[in-house]
Amino acid sequence: MGLIFWIIIGLLVGFIARYFFPGRPGGLVPTLVLATVGALIGGYISTYVNNGTLATFDPHTMLTALVGALVMTGIVKILRI
Repeated sequence: MGLIFWIIIGLLVGFIARYFFPGRPGGLVPTLVLATVGALIGGYISTYVNNGTLATFDPHTMLTALVGALVMTGIVKILRI
C-alpha cells in the first residue's frame, strides 16, 4: 500500500512542479517521471533507515517520499539551466 502512495505523491509533486515551472523544457511526462522516481527513492531510504515500512501508511515515510520527489525535480531543474 505504501508503494502506491509513494507513486501518487510523486505524480502530485510532478503536477505541482509543472505548475510552478511552466516554461521548463521537457514536458509533463518527464516531470512526472522524475518526481515519481524521487518519491520512490525517498520512500526507500526511509524504509532502509527503519523509519517506516512499505506495507503500511506511515506519515514519516510519506514525508520522506515527498522530500525525495521535491529534491529530484529541483536537482534536474538546476542541472538543466
